[in-house]
Amino acid sequence: MYFRYILVNVFSFIKRFFAFNATIYNAIVFIPIFTVFTPTVSKRSLNFVFLFSLVILISGNIKALVQFALYFFLLLAIPMFKKVNFEDLIQKSFVFFILVSLYGIYQKLFGYTSVEINWIMSGLSFAEDRAFIASDDIRPFSTFASMPEFTLFISIYLYYFKTKGKTLMLLFSFIMLYIAGSRGVFVSVITAYTFVFILKKYQKKHLWLSFVASLCIFFFLIFLFPLIFNATGESSRMLTYGTFNGRIELLTKILDVTSPLSIVTGINFTNLDIDNGFDNMYFMLVANFGIFGALYFILFFIKQKIDKKNFYFITIFLGYGFYADMIFSYYLMFLFFFAMYSHSTILDEDIENKLARESLLPISV
Repeated sequence: MYFRYILVNVFSFIKRFFAFNATIYNAIVFIPIFTVFTPTVSKRSLNFVFLFSLVILISGNIKALVQFALYFFLLLAIPMFKKVNFEDLIQKSFVFFILVSLYGIYQKLFGYTSVEINWIMSGLSFAEDRAFIASDDIRPFSTFASMPEFTLFISIYLYYFKTKGKTLMLLFSFIMLYIAGSRGVFVSVITAYTFVFILKKYQKKHLWLSFVASLCIFFFLIFLFPLIFNATGESSRMLTYGTFNGRIELLTKILDVTSPLSIVTGINFTNLDIDNGFDNMYFMLVANFGIFGALYFILFFIKQKIDKKNFYFITIFLGYGFYADMIFSYYLMFLFFFAMYSHSTILDEDIENKLARESLLPISV
C-alpha cells in the first residue's frame, strides 16, 4: 500500500513533464487507477455501484456515469484500505511529507518551476492560469493534483502529529495547512479539529452536529463574509471572496430555473447551460439522483463504525462537500478512503478511560 499511496500523491507532478504532448499526457493520466486493483471487493459497495449505475443509465446521463466511475472503483476497493495500518503508513511516509511540504513552501516563496508553468500554459491543467494566482499570491499545490488534495494531505499528518503529541510538527502542519490554501478544506479541518480535540465530541451522535456546524459556516461565508471582506479590503488568498461568490451565483441560477419536482427526481441537465459542475457535492448529488438518492449516497458513505479518526475525516468530508464536487477527484477521494477506512492502533480516549476504570475494579473470587 505504501507504493500506491506515494504514487497517487506524486503522479500529478510526474505527468506534468509530459504536458508538451497532449496524446501522451492523456494516455498516462489513467495510470493511478491501477492503485485500487485488488482481488477482494466489497459486496456492499458492489450493490451500491450497481444501483446507482442503473439510476444513471435510466436517466440517460451517460456522462455522469463516466464521472462517477473512479469513485465507484474506490468503493469496491474498501477492503484494501481496511487492511492498512494508519500510523504505520504515516510513519513510513514521513520523509515524503517533509519533501512535498518544502516543495509547497518553495512554490509559495519563489513561484512555480518551469514544470508547473509549462503545464499551466499547455491548456492541460485542471483550470485556467488565473486560478493559480489570486491577488498576486501564488497558490501552491506541490506534487498534488490541485490545492485541495495538498491541503487534505497536510490534514492527515496534522491529525497524526496531534494524536502522537508531536507539538513542533503539529505547529508546522498548521502552518502548511494555511500555506496550501484550500479554503473549503481549511475550514472543514478546523471544524473537525475543534470537535475531536477541543470539545472531545466525536461519537456517532455528534456527527450530525458537526455537519450542522459546517453548514452554518457555509451560510456565514455566503451572507456575512462578503460584508466583512468589503469592509476590510483584505486581499489575502484565504480571504479572497471572488471565486466563492461565483459558485454561489451558479447555485442561485440553478435553483431559479429548477422546479420542486426536479429536487425529488433529479435535474434535467439538458435544460441548463452548465457542465454538470456545481462546486457543491450536495447540489451535485441531488441533481443526479434527487434528494432521496443523495441522502442514501451520503448515508452509505458514513454508515460505518465511528471512532476518533473516522469522525475527524468524515467531518472534513461532509464539510468540504459544501465547496466542491469532490467525489469526481480520484486523488482527493483516495486520500479520504485511506484516512477513514484504514485501521488505527491508537485507542480512543473513551475506550482508554473505560479500560483504565475496569482495571481498577476488584477481582471477584
